[in-house]
Amino acid sequence: MASSADAPLESGLSSLRLAADKYRSILNDEKTGNIRWRYGGPPLFDTVNKLFEEERTHRQLSLTLSTSKANMATREERDKYRSVLNDVGEVQWRYGHPPAFDLVNQLFEEGQTKVWPEGSLEETVQNAIKSWEMEFSHKIRLQDFKTINPDKFKLFVNGREGLSAEETLRLGSYNALLKTSLPGEFQYYKPEEESFESSHDAFRSALPRGFAFEILSVYSGPPNIAFKFRHWGYFEGDFKGHAPTGEIVQFLGLGVLKVDELLRAEEIEIYYDPGELFGGLLKGPPILETKTTDSGDNTAEKHSCPFTH
Repeated sequence: MASSADAPLESGLSSLRLAADKYRSILNDEKTGNIRWRYGGPPLFDTVNKLFEEERTHRQLSLTLSTSKANMATREERDKYRSVLNDVGEVQWRYGHPPAFDLVNQLFEEGQTKVWPEGSLEETVQNAIKSWEMEFSHKIRLQDFKTINPDKFKLFVNGREGLSAEETLRLGSYNALLKTSLPGEFQYYKPEEESFESSHDAFRSALPRGFAFEILSVYSGPPNIAFKFRHWGYFEGDFKGHAPTGEIVQFLGLGVLKVDELLRAEEIEIYYDPGELFGGLLKGPPILETKTTDSGDNTAEKHSCPFTH
């Protein structure tokens, strides 16, 4: 039987032993001293922890798409949600330089409804989608993309035929996501009549602080990652002849992201209701344009806009 003098020693050894397990934090609880253990004391997991660390298959997930502690300062200087911006290399940027996301990052941080732990699957997927959207909006060569497998990539929206990486890059992310099979007279927005530039100009004008994105839930891990998401912004600039309301516009959706062994996207399926977005953008009253006639009279006429007909 141990003497009372041995008690501090045993207590110290127990503390060291418990602190050594980084995967089972409840073993570090001071209350473990009152627990009645099946085999007389807290268990040791050194062997199985070593096996786990040597053989786990998804270790690269957090290493590839989340920035390590060593790179945290560099990441924050550039963009803490889009780590691929740290690896600029010989990238050809659409506007001549890497983009800045200060405004939309602030919008995201002020309006997010979920705050995921650093390095979690949810945070990793959230940042991967932000990076994917950044690349399609700001890079002009597929060879510069880090987030997709260009040879296999397909984007499927609401069950329609998939778009290749080349098609998605040519159309732009807005046009790609807003393609529809509705007859022309029922379309809120006509992507076939918009270019990459005109589509981005329209939404940047309407949502000057950006269009924030967050992951609400992740239902499965790689290689087929199913998730629920939210996109939102504030209607503070005119959109297609409609005056801003200053109100939030948003939509929810579901997605499935299929990744390869390097965690690059091969397929992305998105399901959502565009009516949620356009319901907010078309809520603004038509903008009146003042014109001066030959007689000098001022007349107010509505902008010619497909949404007012």
